[in-house]
Amino acid sequence: MTGGRAYRGERCLGGQLVYTPDGDVLDKHLHVLRRAPGGFDWRPEADEARIDQLAIALLADSATKNIALDHYKEFAQYLCEELEGDEWRLPTSDISADTWSRDIDVADETPSPEDVDITAVDFDEMTFAVERALCEKHDISVHQGVDERREELRSFRETVQTESGDSGEAPDETGDFEFPAASQ
Repeated sequence: MTGGRAYRGERCLGGQLVYTPDGDVLDKHLHVLRRAPGGFDWRPEADEARIDQLAIALLADSATKNIALDHYKEFAQYLCEELEGDEWRLPTSDISADTWSRDIDVADETPSPEDVDITAVDFDEMTFAVERALCEKHDISVHQGVDERREELRSFRETVQTESGDSGEAPDETGDFEFPAASQ
């Protein structure tokens, strides 16, 4: 197995457990979409809702809720094809859309880092493509948990606003950049 950050899953007496790259138990993300409150599964014969819940949780944790909602079915199919056995390891790089998606053209949806302004982005509404560009621009790892990544981005935005003498009011526009429509 290769090194690097990865999600891990294991089947044990208490059920199926999935761990984040930081070693924490992965939240089911039922607040995003409640497909299988009972938990995850990845066996080929597993209930579809349990595989869907795993896909939702992985995408919501590593990307955004919108990506999870829009693409969990396709990602669940990828998981069925890729995950085998009672234990598995899924590198964070395999969760990027260019690895599993036939519908998301990441190159078309991702703005260049120069096109995004951290002081003008609404973190609660930004797409993963914008978040990825901000992370690249400000040298923040996109492969950490979403909460840690957002905290680093907020901290960096506060620093930028303080250095520029901003009044602290965040603009509600994203500048001149027009975000491409997400694939359906």
